[in-house]
Amino acid sequence: ANCCKIINVGLELPEMSSDPQGRSMKQRLDLRDTYRTKILPHLREFDPDLIFISAGFDGHRKDSMNFGYVGMVEDDYEWVTEQLVKVANTCCNGRVISVLEGGYKIHGGIVSPFARSVASHVRALVDGGKSRELFDTKDTEWEGQYERHIFDKRERKKEEDKDRLRIRMEAAQAAQRIATIDEIPEVDAPEDPDAPTRKRRRSQVDYKELYKQLQSEGFGS
Repeated sequence: ANCCKIINVGLELPEMSSDPQGRSMKQRLDLRDTYRTKILPHLREFDPDLIFISAGFDGHRKDSMNFGYVGMVEDDYEWVTEQLVKVANTCCNGRVISVLEGGYKIHGGIVSPFARSVASHVRALVDGGKSRELFDTKDTEWEGQYERHIFDKRERKKEEDKDRLRIRMEAAQAAQRIATIDEIPEVDAPEDPDAPTRKRRRSQVDYKELYKQLQSEGFGS
């Protein structure tokens, strides 16, 4: 009944996002949740006598082989290895065989993504063998809920920051519009000659006639 079981789990394509960090976090969270819900429980139920690991590292987010569709980092390889060792400790007295597979981002030597991923994998094999910690679905469920809570909290904060920034920008634009209006010079409207006014109207003066009148009255020279 336990012979020849194959579990092929596909991962969703990463969503397009202007937040690379948030996109990477969601990719990693989805990957771990896939292991928690679709792989590890079935592996535990299968109850193997020995676990073989085909240890490929071309799923690293910096490895161009996967075109960014997976997005794993060193911590994820270590986490997956820890879970597999826990299952081995539970089912088969910790018997695990790991065989190196892919991984092509080798530029940088011992500090390359490939080298760091291999180191994380081997470290988890050694530590898991020493701790002899067992696999518990309740632990993985709690861990998944906690990681999802942290991610959702980050996303909410990001949206709140966007809203605050939008409000500040709108307030700044409104203030700029008010300042622009205040700087517009006032233009006097043309006077209406027929409009009532409190000013005395000035009559036209004929200075020649005025001069003659002054002469006749003895004021002219």
